[in-house]
This record gives sequence, structure tokens and C-alpha cells, in this order.
Amino acid sequence: MLRSAIAFLAILAITAEEQCLTEDCSFTDDTSFLQDKIQVSQRLATNSVSEMAESEVITPNSNQVDRSTFGTRVVHFPPWIYIGIAVYLVILAIHEWFVYKGMKPLGVRGPVHLSWSVQIMGLWNSMAGFMGMSMQIPISLDFALSLNRGATESGLFLSAGIITGLLAMVAGKWLVDETRWNQRFVRGLMIVIPVICMFLSLASAVFVNETANSPNVNMVWWVMLAFIQVSSFIGPLTVVPGILFWTKITVHESKTFWMIMTQCARNVGLVVGPLVFTILKTLVTGDGERVSPRSMMAWINIFLLFQALVSSFFGISIMPTEIPNEPPKGDGHDSCDFALTGDIKPEELPDSAREEIVWRMIWYAVERPFTLAAVEVSTLMMLEVFYGWDPYWTGLCFTAVCSVGIVMSIFTTVMLMKGKFQESWVFMIAAASSIFGSILLFEIVPSAGWVLLVADCVIYTGATVANGIAEGWASRAAKEGSRFSNTEYRVRQLSAVTLGRFLGPIIGRFLVDYGGRNVYAVVQLVACFAGTRTVYKTCSLVWAGNARKLEAEKKKGNAEKLLPSPEKKDIKEDIKVKVPEEEAVEDSTEASPSDR
Repeated sequence: MLRSAIAFLAILAITAEEQCLTEDCSFTDDTSFLQDKIQVSQRLATNSVSEMAESEVITPNSNQVDRSTFGTRVVHFPPWIYIGIAVYLVILAIHEWFVYKGMKPLGVRGPVHLSWSVQIMGLWNSMAGFMGMSMQIPISLDFALSLNRGATESGLFLSAGIITGLLAMVAGKWLVDETRWNQRFVRGLMIVIPVICMFLSLASAVFVNETANSPNVNMVWWVMLAFIQVSSFIGPLTVVPGILFWTKITVHESKTFWMIMTQCARNVGLVVGPLVFTILKTLVTGDGERVSPRSMMAWINIFLLFQALVSSFFGISIMPTEIPNEPPKGDGHDSCDFALTGDIKPEELPDSAREEIVWRMIWYAVERPFTLAAVEVSTLMMLEVFYGWDPYWTGLCFTAVCSVGIVMSIFTTVMLMKGKFQESWVFMIAAASSIFGSILLFEIVPSAGWVLLVADCVIYTGATVANGIAEGWASRAAKEGSRFSNTEYRVRQLSAVTLGRFLGPIIGRFLVDYGGRNVYAVVQLVACFAGTRTVYKTCSLVWAGNARKLEAEKKKGNAEKLLPSPEKKDIKEDIKVKVPEEEAVEDSTEASPSDR
């Protein structure tokens, strides 16, 4: 029995040792077992936390886009595009030869300051640039994703040329001298620069279309950015000369009206751009398969070529070869003057207030373009990513809704011309409406995609009128020969707009991509509050001027009441009693020639 018990214990010990070796257990007492149990529990807890952390890593929302749905079809350019360019260049050369010999340009008729065609040319140039940019917004995300880039980089693609454009504006200021104006040279710039942009757009279109299926995506990406940089430097060289030309030929009192029209033109470009893209996409695609995003970007560049052609045609036919040396003056019956609104004119304010208006409007030129640029690119991205809308049709919806803002802007302008609204209060309300629009961007409860479009409509409506009044006030408050002259204001204002438009698409899409809709809405709300505050401080200067003007009129009226007025009896006696000298003069005039 004893031997059997010892043998059983030995077998049990060997079995336990083998089991311990197979399970990697080396404990020999209860304490080591408890310690190992704690270590295993800690390891399991650590692994669980790591898995949770890995599962909560923020991923870009753009990853939700299914890249397999991108088309691969490439649509090549027909020969008539190249033939049309050649024919236009021949016509251009013939026309300019006759102008060089002394002929007037075909579209120049009458005094330049009374020519609406010159104003239409300015409106076209304002609209064309924004239309070209907004056409690229619906396809920019797909284009960047097809090149293995993200949403933030697609915003960079839209903004890449803006800083270069700022340098071009500074260079454009050096090209012309406001005091020694050379109208023929400026006219040449307005013709030659668009022609150069035509060839750059053609080269860019051919390149991206021929590399539409190239696997070397990095090369395509960086070459396209290089094309953007070159085009963005050459194209804006005409901006400052064109604005100075407009300042010289536009009546002072009507500048606010034309600035509002300029804002309407820019917003028309922003709103119509996606619609034009949708039409272009329909024409290019036809009944065939879906077109590659790169090939569609090539066709957008062909449309940019057409825009440059129209701009050069305006320069050929409408730009005069000579303008008067003296600035034009209104006759007091200008239908574009807002004098009936009751506000004091900015040029009637003290120099300190005029300078403050100019600088505040320069700052406002950063805030509002940032808001609009972010709205343009971020809304279309949210509709595509969060709501699954087709990027080709989001632009069409964006166009339809925001067109309401343009109609309201035109209505407000008509009311200002008739004196029904006060200009300063329209400015204030238009700026404050953007706050309400930015509140609609928040998603407190699940909402439909059309709510975003309504928010954009409210923001656009206010921005169109507010920006127009802002530029009009600053242009009228600027004082020639001072540090806040129109030239200095324009360069700084364009720099501010450039900065806002550069940051808007990048920051807007970055916030949507990594923060979501509500984070983006918070930033927009802060920017709208800042812009409204700037407008309030500017309107306060005008309201103070109104109060001083009213007080001066009251004092003048009181002074006239204090002056003694002659009585009616005295007036009658003065009429009856005549001085002897006057009677002698009358007698001499009534006498006959023989008596004289």
C-alpha cells in the first residue's frame, strides 16, 4: 500500500510538471500564483485599452467616399477648338493693326464715363474669375482623391494660386503709374494678358487629359499645381490696372452702386459656376460611361480658355485708347447715386473718420471672403460625404438656392436707389444676417441636407449687399494723395481678399474632414460675429456724421430765425420811394433818341 501511494504521488507530480511546462507556469506556491494572476489580468486590461484607443483613432470623413465609382473614361478635344483659337487670334491681330493706325476700337462710342459697356466689362472680369474657381469645386474632391490626396489637399488645390495672385497684384501696381497714366499701355495689358492665359489653360488641359490614366499620380499632382501657380501670377497682373482705370472713369457718386453690382457679379460667378460645370459634364459625358475626374478637370480648363478669350475680346472692343485727364463729375441726376438714403456721404466725413473707414473695410475684406470661401467648398463636401449626394448635382442645387440671394440683393439695391432704405442700416442688417445663417449650419438634431443650402442662401444674401456697400464706402472715403488713397486701399483690400480666399477652402474642408459639421459651424459663427462687429464700428462713424450734420442744420435754422425780417409796410414804402439818381436813369432810358 505504501509503495502504491508513493508511486501515485510520483506520477501526479510528473503530470503536474508537464502541464505546468506546457502552460508556461513556473509558480511553486500560492503567492506566485496570485502574482501571475494579477499580471495576466493587467495584460488583458492593457490589451483592451489599446484596442479601444485604436478603434477611436480619428479617421478622415473623406474615406467614406467610394473611389471605385470614379469613372475612367477619357474624352479628347475635337479639332474645332484649336481651329477656333487660331481664327480668333487672326481677327485680333487685324483689328489691332487698324487701331494702331488710328481707328477707334469697334465698341467705343461716346464719353467713356457714360459708357455702360465699360462697366459691363468690369462686371464680366469680376464674374469670370469666381466662376472659374467655383466650377472646380464640385469635382475638386474627386480629382484629389483620384490622385491619392485627401480633402484638405483638395482645398489646397483650390487655394494654391491665391497667394501667387497676391504677388501678381503687387507687380500689377508697379506696371502702372496713377499720376502718369498711359491708357494705351493699360489697354495692351487688358488684351495680351488674357491671351497668355488662353495658352496656359490649353496647355494645362492637354496635359491633364493625356495623363488621365497615368499611374504616376504624384507627377500629375505637382505639375497641375505648377500650372496653377503660373496662371495665378500672370492672370491677376491686370487687376490693379483695371481697377485704377475703373476709378478714373466712374462718377464718384455712383461708385457704391457699381460696387454692389460687382458683388452681385462675383456671387453670380460663384453660384453659376457649379451649374455651368453640370452642363459641361452633361455635354462631355453624353450617353457614354462616367468620365474620369482628371478628364473633367481638363474640360474645365478648356472652359477657362473660353473665359480668357471673352476677356481679351472685351479689351479689344471696349477699352478706349484715350481717357480724359480730369475725373468725371456727376450732374446731380445720377440714377446710381444713393444720396436719397439720408446718410452722410463718406467723402464728407473728417479725414480721421475716412481713414478709419478705409482700414476697417480692409479688415472686413479678410473676414467675409474667408466665410464665403469656406461655405462654397465645405457645403458641397458635406452634401457628398455626409448625405451621399452626387457631386455632379450638388452644384446644381447650390446654384438654385443661392440665386435667391442675388435676387434679394438686386431688390435691395433698387430700394436704395429710390431712397426707401437707409444705406447704413442695410449694411448693418446684411452683415448681421450672416450670424443667423451660421447658426443654421449646426446640427443639434439630425437634419436634411437642404438645411445647409438654406444656411448658405442666408449668408450669401447678406454678403452680396454688405460687401458691395463696404467697397463703395471705402472707395469714396479714400483720399487721393494720402496714405489711404484709392491705390493704397485697392492693393491692401485685394491682399486681404486673397488671404481670406486662401485660408477659407483649406480650413473649411479640414474642419469638416476631421472635426465634423458642428466644429466647422462654430468657426463660421465666430468669423461672422467678427465681421458684424467690424461693420457696426464702421456704421457708427457714419451715424456720428449724420448726428453732426443734423445738429449743424438745426443751428443754421435757428440762426436764420434770429435774423430780423423786414415788415411788409417797409417793403411797400421802399418800392414807392425812389432815389433821385434812379429816377434820372429811368427818365433817360424812356426818352426818345431825338431828346437824348
